[in-house]
Amino acid sequence: MNQALIKWRLKEVMARHNVKARDLAAEMGVSANSVSNLRNARTMPRLDGEILNNLCESLNRLAQDLEGEITPSDLIGYVRGPNPVIDENFEIKGAKAPTQQKKSRVASSETEKENSLLSTAA
Repeated sequence: MNQALIKWRLKEVMARHNVKARDLAAEMGVSANSVSNLRNARTMPRLDGEILNNLCESLNRLAQDLEGEITPSDLIGYVRGPNPVIDENFEIKGAKAPTQQKKSRVASSETEKENSLLSTAA
């Protein structure tokens, strides 16, 4: 299934600037295993702002041939999936949401309103 994907590019950034995993781990004050897991992630891992800030600052201190600062936008890439196809009933094809159930609830609600109006009018 094609979908939009956030790509994690730490491995590319480290290679481009000749940053070794063990040096980055020491600079960040984390285990080499932690850096290895971050480096080998294909999609963006869950990081809080403090860790992301520490990562960027450490990369900037260790980077060789640095023309500008390494920022979070250097570490993250966006690959857009194909546009979703919307049919005449305004349903998104391939969506996992139970649209049929939603339709039946709406229809049921409308029927209840009609019955309520009919009983009030009588």
